[in-house]
Amino acid sequence: MKTPNIFISHRWAYRGDYYSLTTKFNELGWKHFDYSVPIHDSFELKRKKEIEEALREQVRQCNFFIVSARMSSLHSAWIEKEVKAASDYSKYILGVKPWDYQGNIPLFIQNTANQIVGFNTPTIINIIENYLR
Repeated sequence: MKTPNIFISHRWAYRGDYYSLTTKFNELGWKHFDYSVPIHDSFELKRKKEIEEALREQVRQCNFFIVSARMSSLHSAWIEKEVKAASDYSKYILGVKPWDYQGNIPLFIQNTANQIVGFNTPTIINIIENYLR
């Protein structure tokens, strides 16, 4: 199996979604490379075009794309650009509903995700590993 190179698209305002998932991956000892852009490791770029190009490159390098499937994603132009890049590069797109989230899932995620699941780390790992086999 290829080493999972994952990109987790998320809003920094809801960075708990990102940190919860990556913490669970690490607690389970799951070996992977993270191509995400968390708030603690952001790009040092200023221009929107440069940021967009850098994000597209991160997405291009991943072999699996995860997006936080909550309505706040609808209000993030960056998440939409990341999902578009994943779609352009034919990445497997997995929408993950955060734990205890009861809201709707944005249509742009529903329309592009290959699959949408609840926040269950073993299930997410299983989906990724099965896809990469």
